[in-house]
Amino acid sequence: MSELKMQAAAGEPGGPTVQLARFAAEAGAADLPQVALDGARRLLLDTVACAVAGWDLPSSRIIRELMEEQGGRQEATVLVSGARLPAPAAAYVNAHLSNAIDADDTLNYSAHIAASTVAPALAIAERVGSSGLDTLAAIALGYEVAGRIGLSLRGLVVTPAGSFTFAPVTGYGWTGFAAAVASGRLLGLDTMGMRHAFGLAAAATPLPTSGKFGLDLPRPMTKYGLYGEMAQGGVMAALLAQRGFTADTTVLDGERGLWRMAGSLDCDWTALTDGIGTRWLVDEASYKDYPGCRFLNPAIDVFLDILRDEGLTADEIERVEALVPGSAIAKHMNDPAVESMVDGCFSLPYLLACAVLAGPPGPGWHRPETRSDPAIRRFSAKVDVGVEPRAAQAAKEDLTRYGHSVRMCTTVTVEAGGRRFTRSADYARGDSYTPETRITDADIADKFRRYTTDALGEERSERALALGNELERLENLEKFVAGLTVQA
Repeated sequence: MSELKMQAAAGEPGGPTVQLARFAAEAGAADLPQVALDGARRLLLDTVACAVAGWDLPSSRIIRELMEEQGGRQEATVLVSGARLPAPAAAYVNAHLSNAIDADDTLNYSAHIAASTVAPALAIAERVGSSGLDTLAAIALGYEVAGRIGLSLRGLVVTPAGSFTFAPVTGYGWTGFAAAVASGRLLGLDTMGMRHAFGLAAAATPLPTSGKFGLDLPRPMTKYGLYGEMAQGGVMAALLAQRGFTADTTVLDGERGLWRMAGSLDCDWTALTDGIGTRWLVDEASYKDYPGCRFLNPAIDVFLDILRDEGLTADEIERVEALVPGSAIAKHMNDPAVESMVDGCFSLPYLLACAVLAGPPGPGWHRPETRSDPAIRRFSAKVDVGVEPRAAQAAKEDLTRYGHSVRMCTTVTVEAGGRRFTRSADYARGDSYTPETRITDADIADKFRRYTTDALGEERSERALALGNELERLENLEKFVAGLTVQA
């Protein structure tokens, strides 16, 4: 057993809680490598674009209106509406908006982390008047700590006999550590303060509820977890720690540490600290072009490739067969019936219909008139979804080698005019695993415009994009945040 694992298992000083808290508190913003700052800038722009696109969806309206009715000290801005709320409340709303349309980041298919990172960082940055550089550093460090915690958890493992073992419960509550770290950084917490913030974040972590999501239809607005709760819990953890509220200061360590509380089958102790300060997870984030489950993105990619290369239209297509990983079928992502906006995010037949009929990917795919469009429904009925036979073996290989899924093996066949066109993919556009699929600044800018122009207008969208790209040089976030509202 390694020294770190022995220290972690025993909960001794020098274990992962101390190491991560020290790194989060003491890493200087000016000393962060450009790769970390660039990753944080891309994450920021992508996440606020998702928030703007999701600002007026049904679940977003309920949360936004409730929080705005409660009011309070005007410390931070609710995106698009421009309402001013206490920082924890603004973080709650904006984190929910960021995940509402399901177009936000993923890290190694483990979870969405950006919603719990960016919204809290913006809220506290507004509260204390942080610079753009400090905000980017807070985002990079918050994502790093939460990402490492997420990668250390084991919700699925391969046994020596080659079979899969699933954890009885899984959830994304641990992403609240991103909020605690990002907020704690901007509040100036020292290492001990950050350790208390870790303990408070763990105490506020929601139950792990994602495992049941998708098993019952129609899907609820809660989806796989309430990102507003995770974000607000992390912000409150940092604020309480700043005032001297104490908590478990070795919460990540030992046999009864967070991994056990989260229902993980085991803990990969090395994932928590190996390469810290040299490997930056914010640079490894994967980005979605489409407002739908990451598992389904490769199928949309290859479907659109076929349509483009063969010059096919919706009316010419007689049938589509999509073979995807079995986990998508288990969560009913093959069901063409879409009763709600959330259902639309997780229905491959519906998403393929949108891809061919509803215009460029963005908020337009999830409007009520799109869901009720007879042409969308007719095309959805042409799509059959089955299990990709390569996927299980690829998952076993990836889990054995990396400890998490990397490939989403997918094959799509389109039948049109008596001909069959077939394409396969292991990765989606925006995945960080290959140079060909890795996101570029131009990709981020294109998505930003598509996802924000409807709500903000072209002029505001372009101004916000320009300011976001200059964030590292801004003295504060006032103009950037104002540009993401209709009151600018």
